[in-house]
Parts: sequence; C-alpha cells; structure tokens
Amino acid sequence: MRLIPALLLSTALITQSVQAADISHQGAQELERKFTSFLPETLAKTGLIKVRPGTADYELTFDPTVLLKDIDPKTFSISGLKPLLSLIRPMDDGLWHFSQAADLDVKGQFTTGPEKTDFTYKIDAMRAEGIVDPDLFYFKTADMSADGIFMTSVSPQQSVEARFGSMTSTMNSTRATPQTIDIRGNTALNGFTETIIDPLKMKVDISADTVTADVAVNGLAYRPLQDLVFFVFDNVKKEKLLATEQVRLKSLIRANLPMFENLLESIEIANFRIATATGTYGAETLRYTIDTNGLKDDAKVGFGVTIDKPSLPPGQVPEAFASALPQTVTARISLEKLNLASGITYLIDRANFDADKPLTDEQSAEAGRIFLPGGAMTIRYDEVSARSAVYDFSLSGTTTVYPEQPDRQNTDVTLYAKDFDNTVSYMQKNAATVPEFGQAAFMLLMIKGFAKQTPDGRQMWNITVDESKKVKINGQDLPFQP
Repeated sequence: MRLIPALLLSTALITQSVQAADISHQGAQELERKFTSFLPETLAKTGLIKVRPGTADYELTFDPTVLLKDIDPKTFSISGLKPLLSLIRPMDDGLWHFSQAADLDVKGQFTTGPEKTDFTYKIDAMRAEGIVDPDLFYFKTADMSADGIFMTSVSPQQSVEARFGSMTSTMNSTRATPQTIDIRGNTALNGFTETIIDPLKMKVDISADTVTADVAVNGLAYRPLQDLVFFVFDNVKKEKLLATEQVRLKSLIRANLPMFENLLESIEIANFRIATATGTYGAETLRYTIDTNGLKDDAKVGFGVTIDKPSLPPGQVPEAFASALPQTVTARISLEKLNLASGITYLIDRANFDADKPLTDEQSAEAGRIFLPGGAMTIRYDEVSARSAVYDFSLSGTTTVYPEQPDRQNTDVTLYAKDFDNTVSYMQKNAATVPEFGQAAFMLLMIKGFAKQTPDGRQMWNITVDESKKVKINGQDLPFQP
C-alpha cells in the first residue's frame, strides 16, 4: 500500500479515466477506491477519504482527525481540526479541475523530553484551484491564496508569534520531453511580522513588507522520482529493509540520476527589519539564490546573497564611517567540478542501509575522493562586490582547495576598483578622526603601484597564489616574500 500525502490527489486522478464523464454515484465510488488504494490497509477503511457525487463535481472529503486516533494525547494533542472538502470535476479535454476553499483554526500541545510546547495555527481563508494533467502525473497549473495567516509557539525556552497578511502562489508544469517536465512556481507573502522572546525576556521583532520566492526546475525526470517517493512511503515505518528491498531502493536512486537539468531558486525580502534592545538593523532588500545543474558529474552548485542599503541603529558606527557603509553588498559563489553521479553511485553500490554505519571509514574516504576529482574542490567567485559613495570594489576568480590537505591550495582572482583615487582621498581627509584610515590610505597607494588600468578607467589587480604560497600581482612577484 502507498501513502503519498503530497501527491495523493494527482495520483488518484491519473489512475482515473482521462475521458470526461458524468458525475455519478458509481464514479464517486470508483474515485474513492482509487484514492484509498494508495493508503495502508489500516487507514483505507477508516473514513480518512470519502468521495460522493455533487451537482457538478465530485466532493472529496479528507478528515485529518482519523490520523490522530492512535497518538498518545500526553505527547501530542490538537483541537479545531475539521474535514477538508475539495471539488474535483472531469473536463472535456481529459484533464481534471480541482478547487478548494477552507479556513484553519487549531490549537495544540506537544511534548519533547521534559518540555511542553503550546502552538496555534490560524488562516482566516485559503483557496486553491488547479488543473491536473493525468499524463504528467502532476498539477498542470495551480493557484493558491490565503489571508490572515497567524501562528504561535510557546515553550519554556522561548515564545514565537508570527503572521502574514496574505499569501498568493502559482505553479505551472509543462512537458519538456516525453520523459521530463519543466516546473515554475512563485509565491508572494505580504505583511510579515514575527516576535521572539527568550527566557530572559529579551525581545526581537522581525518584519518585512513582502517575501517573494521563485523556483524553476527544468528537465525533471518525474517518473523515476515518483517511483522513489512511492517506495519511501511504502517502507517509511520499517526499522530494516529486506535485502530485496535494499536492491530495489538502490536501483531507484540510480534511475533518478541526474534527476533534473537545472534548478534555480530565489528568495527576496523587501524592507527587512530586526528590532532589538540595541536598536533596529535592516536592509531595503535582501536576496538569496541557489542554482545547480543536476546530480551529475562535473556538477555545479551556486549560492548568492545580495544586501541593498543595509542600515544600522544610530550611533553604532562613528560618523566618519557613515559614508563608508556599503550601499550594496553581493556574494555569489559556486562549487564546481563535483562528480555527484559517480559519488552517489559509489555510495549506493556499497552502502548497507540497515547498518549503524552504512560505510566503512575507508569507503567514506574513497567516496570523498570520488566526489572531488583528485581530492580538489574548486570555489568560483562569480561575483563578490561592495559599493558605497566612496568605493566600488568587485572580485571574481577561483580558489582550489584540497580538504584532505589543508595547507595545499591555489588562487587566481581579479580585483577591480572604480574611482580608486576618490577612495584614497576620502581616507586621507578623515585620517585625523580615524587614524586607521591614514594607514589604510598608505596601503592603498602602495597597492595602486601594482595596478593596471582597464579601458573603462578602473584599476585592476590579477592576484595569483600558487601551492607554494608564492604571490604574483599582474604577473609580478610580490616583494618581501620568501
């Protein structure tokens, strides 16, 4: 039996006829049978899922309270849960229309060790509507929204209260090839506030005008992933896997490589603020990105953070430093040349999933060498930059490190500086107030002697450090080194 909460709806619809059909009692029974066929036998007849014919739709009821009957109320209790109603309608083109409207207002408590945590979750109104493509085994389109989202968590260690004014979300999937799909989704949340209070009654208030997330996955091999999800839910409660089940699991993992061609996720927070006892810290915009090109050999995984117009409480820095605070800071870094497919294959070929230690120490070390060809990990600085009214620096290049040989590494980076003379002049003018500025200005003038000027007027330094730690700047040996 298969328990697939996240995909249960689309799974059942796929097994249903793709042809439009009249709403009937027989159709409702067949649809309910399809849904419950994916449940363990102990749940199939409990009333967790019921389907009945409506006027223009099948009315599907999901009753989550059924799942709580065997849970010890001393460790977990909840009140306010109620059945969730969804409407499913067959369409003339063989697709299925799905809609749902509900609210949520629950309270509960759970125990972890000696501590008890009280929680509440509330949503004034939530709506969902979408189209399921049976052939894709996934929602073709989906639109969701919610208003008045509120939660609390109170324990002896801390209390948390958070809310969003509203949320909207959309998702679309299209067939890229007969075996793969492209998925694009975005979510926007407005009016975020969160208050955290620790045992010493120290209070932190976090807020943001908006939080937006955008996710795109291209070339997702959806069938192998579904098979793996089915297997996991089939066996999630088993303490140990049979030998045949281990073989099956390993074959499913192999079938999923490289899983997808590209994944890109970005999260942007507007007007971010953290208010503490020492003042309010914040940024006009905070952006985070992650991208990768699949679980394959010669893979790349990238991370990025950008902060626009960061702010500090008054008096946190001397007035002379105010102009030197960055207006924008960006760090985008990638890990390159990762042999993910070969490393994963090595692991699953040798791992014993039922053992306390699935791999021996020797196997773990060898896996590390396979993941990192030649024991090397390449870090690429796609963009590292800081800009303000008095400076504009950016850096790109690579560093190669050897995790098993910490003293062995080499670097090749290029540093650019725009309006360099203005930066030096600012430090010289404020040297009387900030003595460190005088020393920094002297160092910058020395460094300028090694610079090359680019056609756009910037100063440029190509800096290399070899494995013997010998430094060159624009091809010249740095003086005073061994």
